[in-house]
Amino acid sequence: MLSPDKLTATTETPTLPAAPRFKLLSSTVADLTPEELAKFLAIESGVLERDLSKKRVAHLREKALAGLLVTFHWVLVTILSTGKIVRGNGFHSSTMLTTFGANLPPGLKVHLEHYEVKDGDGFAELFQQFDDRASARQAADVAGVYQSLQPGLHDVPKRVGKIGIDGYVWFRRYVQGAGGRLGDMAYSTFSDEGLHPFLHWMAAVLANAKGTKELNARPVAGAMFATFEANESAAKLFWETVASGGDPDQPDLPETALSQWLVTMSSGKAEKVSPQEYYQGCIYCWNQFRADKRVGNVRYAVKTNPLNPSE
Repeated sequence: MLSPDKLTATTETPTLPAAPRFKLLSSTVADLTPEELAKFLAIESGVLERDLSKKRVAHLREKALAGLLVTFHWVLVTILSTGKIVRGNGFHSSTMLTTFGANLPPGLKVHLEHYEVKDGDGFAELFQQFDDRASARQAADVAGVYQSLQPGLHDVPKRVGKIGIDGYVWFRRYVQGAGGRLGDMAYSTFSDEGLHPFLHWMAAVLANAKGTKELNARPVAGAMFATFEANESAAKLFWETVASGGDPDQPDLPETALSQWLVTMSSGKAEKVSPQEYYQGCIYCWNQFRADKRVGNVRYAVKTNPLNPSE
């Protein structure tokens, strides 16, 4: 049986699309009504549906409350070897809708498909095609769309834009204690034009940096934003040096010490630190840099409140 993540393992590449491995009996679109929901829920689920995830149901309910639902894709499957009709997709969405009783979200549709498969293996193969992991929207995809809506950010690499927003949102929430949108909705922050100079600055800092995955962590990007706010020109010099690895002949320079510490942390060769400690270590080295002092060991233990960045 072909699995979606094994399709490239075949020795010969077909030149034409293969015939469908599943027989589509019908495909209809209907209004989402209590009656349509009841009909779908009445179909036997058997043991073939995935385990119910309360977290996923709660996530879908939050989307319903926020008015973010789109047409549901519900699937019925006739398994010829057993003669049964079972649900193949739509378990969590239909379960979530029952929490609203008769007060279903208005104006929505249901796309209902009915397939036929030979046996259980055919059902399992069909099951893999819905919400295919390789095709799922990733956070980077969502961030890229929001960034693309801003003409002034078209010259900022999307990878950098996402890191910058992730860091800014983390800083606002966990250092400043401010609120804000959670999850992928946080990328709507791209519309804040006051952040655009920071994102351009970050792109310039990382323009010539290679292999700087240690700077991708949200607390590190948050520290970059904090130092940018404190002193833009000095922060650019500081972080460009950190990104390039610092001066190997002067390991006690704050920039060198921080670069080596972050590389060690991201490589997994040292004891893990908390996000707050990541941030603290960055700001400690920044403050030493601004005071023109050397660094023996990066101090990152958070006793009370995180350090404030020096100007």
